[in-house]
Amino acid sequence: MPKTIIAAAAFVAATLATGAALAHPEFQSAEPPAGKTSAAPKQIRILFNESVIPQFSGIELKDQAGKPVATGKTTVDPANKKLMIVPLKDQLAPGDYKVEWHAVSDDTHKVKGTYSFGVAR
Repeated sequence: MPKTIIAAAAFVAATLATGAALAHPEFQSAEPPAGKTSAAPKQIRILFNESVIPQFSGIELKDQAGKPVATGKTTVDPANKKLMIVPLKDQLAPGDYKVEWHAVSDDTHKVKGTYSFGVAR
């Protein structure tokens, strides 16, 4: 019986360890907020559930015609490495914008996604 208990405990431990190893950064929120219209932002801020590596993370911002919008270098907030910050080079004109983001977490898992927001006229 003890061998069965040891084997079961080893199985449970391996299953839990595998689950932790498969964690990926998940999109939590963004500024400007997804699906909302607001004043022209000076930067795009995306919050994830775990730390991201700025050198391997970033965004591509496109206007409503699909034209790329210039952005600056991706950084993370020094006090919160889960918060990716991308400055905008120019003020955004009124209209709709699409953010295509990608992020790599500290454990090297890569994820990507999109969201849209509007700039008020």
